[in-house]
Amino acid sequence: MSQIQTRILPVPHVSFSLRPADFGLQFSDSSHPQSEGTEPLEKLQVTFLSEQSRYSLQKAATHLRSGELVAFPTETVYGLGACALRSDASERIYAAKNRPADNPLIVHISDTHMLQHLLPSSFQINEACWALMQAFWPGPLTLLFPVGRTSDGSPTVPSTVTCGQPTVGVRMPSHPVARSLIALAGVPIAAPSANASGRPSPTAAAHVMNDLGPRHVLSYIVDGGECHVGVESTVVDATTVPGEVRVLRPGGITVEQLSEVLRPFPSISLRVYGKDLARSAVQEAAPTTPGMKYRHYSPDARVLLVRDGAQTDPSISQVIESTASSLGRERDMRVGLMFALDSPLLRSLDVPAILQWAQSDPPDRLSPVERLPGLQLCLYSLGQRSEPDVAARRLFDGLRTLDACVAWSGQEGACDLIVAEEVDEAGVGLAIMNRLRKAASSTIRVSVP
Repeated sequence: MSQIQTRILPVPHVSFSLRPADFGLQFSDSSHPQSEGTEPLEKLQVTFLSEQSRYSLQKAATHLRSGELVAFPTETVYGLGACALRSDASERIYAAKNRPADNPLIVHISDTHMLQHLLPSSFQINEACWALMQAFWPGPLTLLFPVGRTSDGSPTVPSTVTCGQPTVGVRMPSHPVARSLIALAGVPIAAPSANASGRPSPTAAAHVMNDLGPRHVLSYIVDGGECHVGVESTVVDATTVPGEVRVLRPGGITVEQLSEVLRPFPSISLRVYGKDLARSAVQEAAPTTPGMKYRHYSPDARVLLVRDGAQTDPSISQVIESTASSLGRERDMRVGLMFALDSPLLRSLDVPAILQWAQSDPPDRLSPVERLPGLQLCLYSLGQRSEPDVAARRLFDGLRTLDACVAWSGQEGACDLIVAEEVDEAGVGLAIMNRLRKAASSTIRVSVP
């Protein structure tokens, strides 16, 4: 049997248009009427402006309908997609990623008509959930809904997708390539991140190819460019606990944004898992959504997370040197630094090349600098401290870039150690820190100059 050869299918964003389809039916939840043409759309229609995009997306859509795997871009990260209505298709996702079989998959839809067929016929979306849909769909928000039943009593979404849970996470991506592909496939698409399980999530087609191409598990990667959000969707349960909206995983939609939309509902409490909603061993043993149980986002290199401490704590230089010594390398230690350009910790290293790089206009995203005694440093910029959106967009690319081959004084080699600095947890910083903590082996307090 011949191995599957993975191909790239390029699809430029501007090569097609999306608009509401002429569609006679209304969303079955009549308590929430929609104005014609407003998001989230009842039914989406795709119009092609180039034959290349038509070929690429129709090829990928046909592949998905047949139960095969396709990687595609969303605004958050690249997803590894398969038909969400077929057990055999979702099983291919788990096998391709080597993903634990008890880690549920998120289902992606193109319009509310597709959602309608996943839910129980009697289910009524509550006001708070509907407000979140109107505010953030399409976009990086996943909502939990009860799973419906078909005429023969089987679940509309197979247990291989939900891992036997009574709910399913659903989102409507805003990336035009993703949404068009789902609409053309005509079926909801189950899609976790398109990486090997546990690795940093992919935000570019090249990341997917590096992880899954050598495994020969899928034929097509739809290349729609770099993802502009960079961290996965926020997962919210707005349906199962009366009077509460629960953030189960922070992501591209911030807690502050959710709070603002829920302001007209004073009887609703917004709670965040792991903060004002206590962690649950029972829930993590049988997670309702990805990101609750397993360590994720880890490169091969050891990741060390540093945070501001007291003057009595060691300096960043001392932490790097002691960690390098403990790893016992025979050659100079290769250390990658993921910092904001205006970080006091970065500047405290007192390396002229670092200061020169940080002050260049604009600074390169990646910059190897000269050797220190026993160390070689490579810097990866997360933007300015005031730009958390930039840090989110670059986070996974930084982990992957430093973990792969980078230039060291004319040579190439992967980092042995990656040092990342904590960011403020306001806004999207909460999602960044969620990912960094899962990637890091330890967190160390360092003195602030």
